[in-house]
Amino acid sequence: MRASRTPTTRGTLAFLAASLVILQAGRAEAAPYELEWSAPEGCPTRERMMEASRRALGEPMSSGAAELVVHGEVTSDEGSFLVVLRVRDAAGADLGERRVRFYESRCSEIEEPAALLVAMMIAVARSREPARETAAEPAPPPAPPPAPSVVAPPLRDRTVSPSPVPEGHKEPLAMAVSGSGVASLGFLPNVGLGVALRWTASFPMLVLGAEGSFETSWATSAPGGDVTFRYFDAGALVGLRVLRSRAFELIPLVEARLGALAGSTSGFRASYDTTRLVGIVAAGALVKIRLGSRTHLEILPDVRLPLAHDVFDVRQDGQLIRLHETASVEARLSIGVGWSF
Repeated sequence: MRASRTPTTRGTLAFLAASLVILQAGRAEAAPYELEWSAPEGCPTRERMMEASRRALGEPMSSGAAELVVHGEVTSDEGSFLVVLRVRDAAGADLGERRVRFYESRCSEIEEPAALLVAMMIAVARSREPARETAAEPAPPPAPPPAPSVVAPPLRDRTVSPSPVPEGHKEPLAMAVSGSGVASLGFLPNVGLGVALRWTASFPMLVLGAEGSFETSWATSAPGGDVTFRYFDAGALVGLRVLRSRAFELIPLVEARLGALAGSTSGFRASYDTTRLVGIVAAGALVKIRLGSRTHLEILPDVRLPLAHDVFDVRQDGQLIRLHETASVEARLSIGVGWSF
């Protein structure tokens, strides 16, 4: 299903179409043109752009030598695509440049407006060719001097810009979910291993998210048997987007979490419930490395501080034997794969 266009894109389409109609009216014989096109994967190909721009101009494919060359380049940022077009003639002279940003969810959706932009630039360049040729011809000797005429400003000074982007649509909300493997040291008697599920929502400067995780470690020996400790928790996180590029993002963040540390016995029966609730504050740095158009690698090292200290003892022959004492600081590392939508 094709996503609906933003008001900005619809306004740009209407403006470009109207401009093209005005420029096409009464034009001279069409000069053949060529398109050099560079765009990321998922964007319209050169062939589709040539076909769409010729369709906008109402022209068939030409076999003549190109008199105009359009170089087009598409770059993507989060939530938008920047199209840069430059026109030059057969001699290599620069005839102008256009830069238009389209706020679309998929690059394939810029085909129609970008093709109209190519067609309009070709039409403008063609409309200026007859004026230059006429000016180059010497005036007949008996003719009076020509009356002054208003010369159109150069193409580059008449850059077409899309209508202003409505406030709140400059950068659409980007969300992601991820699954990670977890390793920790501090809350459990040995190295804790487990899994985590994370959801994040990215705003222009901030990242908000939620995470749930489960960890366990191998059994701890106890008189008459052993005890296995498990840890469950969930929490909220807030981060600041301090470093961003097309392939990499760094987000320092803080977390507030609530967890439960529980021990299950084997070989003997506990005389009380060993489950303990644990409040935690944490700080870390979330790193996102792009893998594909919608997938990325997530790495989150963090340090956690429990708000309470717990001790687990076993009584034998009237004596208390310590099985586990939670550390005052836990170090944790999670690595996984995320999907953006």
